[in-house]
Amino acid sequence: MKLPKTLFARRRYLHFDEPLSPAASESLATSPVRVASWSFMPMLRWISQTRKVKRKADGTLEEKTKDRPISYAAHKDAAIYSYYGHLLSGRYESELAAIGISDSITAFRPDTGRCNIDFAHEALEWIRNQGECVAIAFDIKSFFDKKAQWRRLLKVERLPDDHFAVFSSLTRFAFADRTAVFKEFGISPHNPRATGRSRICSPNDFRERVRAKGLIQKNGNRYGIPQGSPMSAILSNIYMLDFDAAVSERVQAADGLYRRYCDDMLIVLSLEHAQDIEDLVMAQIKTVKLEIQPEKTKRQHFRSNGDRLTVDEPLQYLGFLFDGARILVRNGSVSRYYRKMRAAVSLVVQTKRKHDRIRAHQGKPLQQLKRRKLNIRYSYVGRHNFLSYAQRAAKKMSAPAIRKQVKRHWKKLNAEVDKVATKLLL
Repeated sequence: MKLPKTLFARRRYLHFDEPLSPAASESLATSPVRVASWSFMPMLRWISQTRKVKRKADGTLEEKTKDRPISYAAHKDAAIYSYYGHLLSGRYESELAAIGISDSITAFRPDTGRCNIDFAHEALEWIRNQGECVAIAFDIKSFFDKKAQWRRLLKVERLPDDHFAVFSSLTRFAFADRTAVFKEFGISPHNPRATGRSRICSPNDFRERVRAKGLIQKNGNRYGIPQGSPMSAILSNIYMLDFDAAVSERVQAADGLYRRYCDDMLIVLSLEHAQDIEDLVMAQIKTVKLEIQPEKTKRQHFRSNGDRLTVDEPLQYLGFLFDGARILVRNGSVSRYYRKMRAAVSLVVQTKRKHDRIRAHQGKPLQQLKRRKLNIRYSYVGRHNFLSYAQRAAKKMSAPAIRKQVKRHWKKLNAEVDKVATKLLL
């Protein structure tokens, strides 16, 4: 079986073991005997924080911070997870095709060459062409793995020893807090490999300073998978297989549209079927022991008004807003971009001030502010940043309103540089 070249690409992050070459990764991961008896290392966990600002009914702003624990595996373990994720992904794709719901599941699918811009555009165009309809957006509270579905894809009654070892390592996983581990070994969280380290510590230090000091924690449940592993995405999709099949079948019978992107679901159909389908979703979600977040369930009734659609509140889907006429990037995304831009400008100017003091002490001439990275990350100059993403979305969706949202970014960037420089360099 020919494997993708990227499957065993060298990972360079700092962990309890050293990075592997692609050949060594493949040799380990493709040996069922070695995998069946493999001792998986604890993952490293850090907390990703997402800041959200929402305008309340009284006009005031409410800020919330969402914590999301992200865990990443040691290098050898990651190679195994990548390979077994690849194996399951192939079986999963075959199963989707067999039950006829390949188009309904959009996240974490290989070789589609599409992204959330394409998926959002498809759904919003469907609404435009449908005319009067109801769009219901659901948010699933969490994902859990399910051993029976893994067996189903392999078409076996009992998991082979190697597959069972991988499954057990993910449901009974252990982890260590990255901040605590880095602190124990004096590693900078901002530049962990600054001193030339290739691993966090030796095996002996791991036993005496990590395990013996109680830095390792275990998942106390027999369910749940760590978010961030190379298999998390495919396992979440596998778990939802029966749910997706049941809901998709009923929505298609009602001539509607069903799309699920990770934990975000969108169903679009005529008003007469809306309540029945919503009841079905709530019943089916209980069968897989998951929850729908009621406060995040949104129902938008699009009405035909002559040759245009209107809706009381814009539909929010995959980072875009649609009011029946215009498509916009979600306001929070634009605000986050400008917030990050301001923070980056402040950092660059403060760094210059520090270097200026050093050069002045050495009797060297001062240098101009270095803006190359700023321009690449926060302006049209960059090819892979938020601005390029917005421009691609505007072009794909024929949405001039998106271009207007970021039209003044260059002017704002220059103004921010001037403001911060004036404040800090005087």
